[in-house]
Amino acid sequence: MRATRTPATWRSTARPSAPAPPRSRRRADPPAQADPHPAILAAAHAGRHGEAASMAAVWESEAMRMYGPGSLEAVHWLEVRADLARLALEPARSCELWMAAAQARLARHQSTDNTDVEAAVDRAHHQWEQLRDAERARSLGPALVTLRRQVAGRRRGALEAVQRRIEQLQAVPAAGR
Repeated sequence: MRATRTPATWRSTARPSAPAPPRSRRRADPPAQADPHPAILAAAHAGRHGEAASMAAVWESEAMRMYGPGSLEAVHWLEVRADLARLALEPARSCELWMAAAQARLARHQSTDNTDVEAAVDRAHHQWEQLRDAERARSLGPALVTLRRQVAGRRRGALEAVQRRIEQLQAVPAAGR
């Protein structure tokens, strides 16, 4: 079982060895190339968030092509993009991506108490809590409730916390009403 990686652990864990998109459509193992994580993280830390996200998206596409859309390699890059969105201070995007990562792991039949599944849902929840845009939080809330019903996480009362916040958000008038 692989732990979910965050910038601090990107260099210390195993990663897919897929190079930048090759010209060939063969499914042979690609030659070993330099680890892209440090360059992606450096771009993010330098404030080049779009560049970092684009690089990670290219690697995610390559992982999907090489190993399949639901592969652990593809899920890894989805999680990298979720964390890059967090670093870019884009909690809505980060929340969406962490929820997608959790759903992808569940689709792989990983158990609801799997550490990586719980971590993805917990991170989605945390990013959702960071949202100050009530309308955006309201739009993401139902999907998060659905995930929380499946994956309770380690924090007791997490589902109830989401439901309470949704109730509070309902009291905030939507823009244009």
